Formats: sequence, structure tokens, C-alpha cells
Amino acid sequence: MVGQLIGAAFASSLSDRVGRKTVHLCSNFLTLVFGISVGFAPNYTTLAILKFILGVLIPGMILPAGVFTLELFPEKTRFVCEIMGSMFWTTGLVIMSGIAYLLQDYSWRYLQIVLSCFSLLSLIQYWVQDESLRWLIVNGKTKEVDRILLKVSRWNKIDYRELKANLKKKMDVSSKEKPDYEESLLDSSNKLTIVEKYSFLTILQNKSVLLISLLVYFAWFTVTLTYYSLTLTSTSLVGNRFLNFFFSVCVEYIALFIEYPMLFRFGRRTVAILFLGMAGTFLALATLFNYFSDGNQSFIMLSVIATFAGKMSVGGAFSVLFLFTPELFPTNLRNLSFGMCSAVSRIGGIISPFARTLATHIPWAPGMIFSIMCVGVTIIILYLPETRGIELPQTLGEVKLWYAENGGFQLRKFRNKNKHTSETMFVLTN
Repeated sequence: MVGQLIGAAFASSLSDRVGRKTVHLCSNFLTLVFGISVGFAPNYTTLAILKFILGVLIPGMILPAGVFTLELFPEKTRFVCEIMGSMFWTTGLVIMSGIAYLLQDYSWRYLQIVLSCFSLLSLIQYWVQDESLRWLIVNGKTKEVDRILLKVSRWNKIDYRELKANLKKKMDVSSKEKPDYEESLLDSSNKLTIVEKYSFLTILQNKSVLLISLLVYFAWFTVTLTYYSLTLTSTSLVGNRFLNFFFSVCVEYIALFIEYPMLFRFGRRTVAILFLGMAGTFLALATLFNYFSDGNQSFIMLSVIATFAGKMSVGGAFSVLFLFTPELFPTNLRNLSFGMCSAVSRIGGIISPFARTLATHIPWAPGMIFSIMCVGVTIIILYLPETRGIELPQTLGEVKLWYAENGGFQLRKFRNKNKHTSETMFVLTN
């Protein structure tokens, strides 16, 4: 988890600078090498070092892939692709539990090697996956853009010039926002293309971006702490530990099936609030049932069911955050911001294994802490702008204007100027 914290901060920034595909494929290949090496670690020190290196590489696989997927599809179908990605995540955990069950009588080294070999599948991506068009356009890679457009037009049997004209119209920078831009980022003339490069200092220097980031950081910390705590403690529940882990993972499928119609009809912010509210409620009930069970099997069973329902809700919230977060930031800051959220969330991941230790001393404490934090996040998410129906922002100027018009911070400013409750509520819902 410490490795993932560091990797999330560096891999995400690197992805914004050198490209999503490059970082993703390199991280996959190195994960294959170091993952297999872990299976041959001769002592604990070597094991710890190699695990740390793996932790650094994991965000390089996950974060660029998630951002690339969002940048590949239009707003109307983007949430479908994110749900499919979450479904593959859950399927991976299901497969892992099955492999672990089959290899339970063998050394853990065999499980490590088998799971590492799944990174071989990513080698296929080198041949079939192109770089993100949005990243190429914003960074002035016009030759690569032309090559991909030619490939797309040939595969889909459409006119190349018409395709480029449509894309150019879509990606043109607004003259009102950027008066210095005399031409489109898609123009392949000999003029020097203006490319905006952002860093973590960009977040610190812009108040609106910083406030949005801090709110999202806390949301990620809460969801990660709760998700991994429930996942890791599932094996300590009554019954077979492999089956318990399997069931705790399978409930995430239910969350994804619920998430699809919700995202189809409601905004990202609304769905995140609903899932987190459900998580807080179910985890509070699980804690109460367990505390007052006093050996009563019915109460114990209700506590287990409520815990699984809480895990389902947290899994759904995690999935929505993967969609919601990258949509809040501009292209050349998107992966860095996404990575910083992941880095902060790893603090929750580091703390999560100690939830079981705390439960042995104060049985009701972990569930109530998770419940209160989830309910708290439902409140702060109200201050984030809704991203449904909004195309991915390209520049920092677009984002700042968007935050000013739609962010929750406008609520306080509006209240200072207006006394009418109905107008205040309009700004909040808008």
C-alpha cells in the first residue's frame, strides 16, 4: 500500500506527460517481471522490497487505463465503459478466490506466480490499442492523430477528411477562453502549437481546483478505508474463508447492476450520494446487530447480511468515484489529479488491515467509524459540480469557468447576495 501511494503520485504525473499507453504497458510488463520474482523471494526482506516495487507499479496499470477509457468514449456512453471496467475488476477478484482455493494446499508462491502471469494479456494491447486522442491533441502530436484517424476511417469505411473535420470542430479551443490560440490544436501547420503543461503546483495555485481536490481526496480516503477493511475482514467471518471472500466480492456485481440504471437516469454526484448513504446505513445496522446479538444466531446472520450489503454499497461508490473523479479535471491534469486521489486513498488502505485489531478490543468501533465517515462524505459531495452531460474539459480555463458556474462553492456566495430560499436551492441543484 505504501508503494501504491508513491506510485500513484508519480505514475499519474508521468502518464500526463508521456502518454497513457506508454505508462500502462510498461507498468504491466514490469509487474510481470517483479511479480514472478516475488514467488522466488528467499527471505522476508527481499519479499518486502519486491512487494513495495509491485505497489509502485500497480497504479501505473490501473490509473492510465481508467483515464484512457474515459477519454476514448463520448459522455453518453462513458458510464457504461466504466461499469464494464468495474465488472472486470470484480471478476478478477472472483477468479483470484477460485485460484486461491485450488492452490490452498500448495505454497503461496504458486498463487503469486499464477496471478502475475495474467499481465501477459496486456502484451496484446501493444498491437491493438492506440494512444488517447485527447492526450495527443492537447499535446500537439498531430502526426499521431492523423495516423489514428486514417486507421479509424479505414476500419469503419468513412471519409478521412470528414472525420478530421468533425474532430477538429469538437476539439477546437474556444477563442473566448484562449485568445492567444490562433489555430486549432489539430492544425498540422509549421506554427508552434501551444501546449499547456500542469503539475501538482497547478492544483495548489488555483483555489477552486484545490478545494475540489481536497473534497475528492477525503471521499477517496473514506471509500478505500471502508472497502479494503471489509474485504480483508471477510475471511474472519463465520464459515469457510474462501467462500466468505467469494461472497463478499460477488455482492459487488449487484452494485454494478444497480449502478447502470441509476447512472442512466441520474447524475454521478447523486448516485455517489445514494451508494454512500446506503453504505453508512447498512454498516451501522451491522454494528448494532452484532453488538446486541449476545450469541443469538439470527442477529449474527443479520449482521453478516448487513455487512455484505454495506460492502456492496461501498463497491458501488468506489465504481462511481472512478468515473466521477477524472471528469472533474482538464486533460493534462486529469491523470495527475486522479493519481493524487489514489495516493491519498492508499493511506486508508494502509490503515485498513488494523480494523480487525481494533474490532478485537472495541467490537462496535470499526463499523461505526466507517458508517459516520460514509455519511460525512455524502454531505461534502454536494459541494462538487455535477459532470453528467458535460464533455471532458480540455484546459484549466474551461475547468475554472465550469467550477464557477456549477460548483457547490457558489451556494455560499449566492446566499450572501440573496435571501430567497428557492433561488438558493436552484443554485445547489444546478
